[in-house]
This record gives sequence, C-alpha cells and structure tokens, in this order.
Amino acid sequence: MRSEDYVQSEHADLWLSDNYLRWGVESILEHIAFGNTAIRYVFLSENQYLDVLKHNYDRGSSKIILLTDGAFFHFLDGIAFYQFSMDSSIEELQEFIISISHPNENQLQRKIPVVLTHRERVLINLIKEGKRIAEIGEHLNLHIKTVYQVRQSLIKKMGCSGAVDLLRTLHSDVFKNWLAESHQCH
Repeated sequence: MRSEDYVQSEHADLWLSDNYLRWGVESILEHIAFGNTAIRYVFLSENQYLDVLKHNYDRGSSKIILLTDGAFFHFLDGIAFYQFSMDSSIEELQEFIISISHPNENQLQRKIPVVLTHRERVLINLIKEGKRIAEIGEHLNLHIKTVYQVRQSLIKKMGCSGAVDLLRTLHSDVFKNWLAESHQCH
C-alpha cells in the first residue's frame, strides 16, 4: 500500500487509491454531523481489502464500508462490513453514510463463513486458467453434468448472478486476497 492511499480524517479512515473518489468522500464527510463521535468510519476500495483486514479495526467502534465497482462480494466473511457501489450518486452516498451513522441503526450480523471444498478449489483454479467445462470434466474425471452442478453450487455459494459474474469475481483482487487469507489451512 502506498501512503497516499491511506488518509485519516476526524471521523474516518480512507483506504482509497482513487484520488477523485477519496476527495469526494472527504467532501461528503465534511458536511455530515455525526451523532456518535466514538464510531470510526472506514472506507476502502476493493484493492485495499487485505490492508484493512491486517489493520484489525475494532468491530465495536468501527463501521467498515467497502466501495465496490457495482458487484457485491457475498463471500467475504473476515469482517462485518457494508458494501456500497462507487457508481452511486453523491446524494445516495451521503444518505447511506447518514443512515449507518444513525444511533438506532441495527448492527451488522456476522456472516456464516464460506468454506470451499477441495473440489471447488480445484474447479476455481481450472476456471481461472480458462478451461472449458469438458476439459475440467476430463481433468477431474467427472461427468460434464457433475462439473456444471459443482460450478452452479459455487456460483450460489459465492453470491454470484451467473457464470460471467463468477469469472469476474474469481479474477478480482478482493477474491484473491480473501482466498489466500481465509483458505490457507484448507
């Protein structure tokens, strides 16, 4: 992480490498009256996910907001956090920040961890290599319908909308970091 990717303000930590996005969030934060000043708001982009995890923010006194490119990462379970699309308008982001800063806002529930089977891990590697379903079936010595079922199960488990969304997710930095961090023992 470059030092300019991390900025600390009065109420928030910004882990954003996009300068325009960071300036926009800083501008919005300047115009919000925070009720509870003990809460720290942590904004991060997808490529800072691992850095924020390593920072070990206190979940009781921090609200972590992952600003995404529109895709939501349902498999992330390392920390309880909010997700918000960077494609949203300034007004929508401002309303979102106000809504999560409200004292009556419900606490995020910790997600059930996503655990990948060995077969799913192998399937992920083969998909990332660009293998076709028939090639994957040959490699794993499985019928093509079984490969489709495992892939469909993986799509559902990852919270993806389909095969194209799964492929995009598998190649994202967030997924690569999550996989390395959460599945190193499996």
